[in-house]
Amino acid sequence: MKQTRLGNLYRNEDGWNLVELKIREPAQLWNSMDPSPFRERDLDPQAAAWLVEALRELREQQKVKIIVHLPELADEKTAADIRDAISNYFHYRATAARAALRELLRLGRTSLIIGLLFLALCTFLGMFVFTGYSIWQRLLHEGVLIMGWVALWRPLEILLYDWWPVLSERRLYQRISALPVEIRHRCQAADPLAPA
Repeated sequence: MKQTRLGNLYRNEDGWNLVELKIREPAQLWNSMDPSPFRERDLDPQAAAWLVEALRELREQQKVKIIVHLPELADEKTAADIRDAISNYFHYRATAARAALRELLRLGRTSLIIGLLFLALCTFLGMFVFTGYSIWQRLLHEGVLIMGWVALWRPLEILLYDWWPVLSERRLYQRISALPVEIRHRCQAADPLAPA
């Protein structure tokens, strides 16, 4: 079994980059405030954050595997519960991110329509109401045109820039939910790269 280290945090074992969680008991992996059954429970916020940050760092790596180290051998039901909990949690987060993306784009489209209507109103006021040559008329003419263009700032920000991070987050959660999860006994958790 060929092993190397990626940076100082992640081991590489037989071509797989390993994201490792070492826990004392399976219950440590779940959020203690969530009363749902194990497979449907939220992950502990620190464990979930660790997995998200690790996968962000390993985004360029194709083969990534999550390893959960336990001090005692886990029975097949416990191992299946852990695998399902990790997959289900990040699948749920990906679904929530997808809903957030749709809502953000809907808000952007609605805001754009409102902004364009407001710009049309401001242009109308500038062309037909504030038409005098006095300083005040000129200030009002220029002011309403500027207000109309400023009203488009937020919709364009949403539609051009704000949706990228949400899409990236959704893809990251989808990737984590599809990763293989392996449960290992703690005796296998000793650093295999350390000299014997």
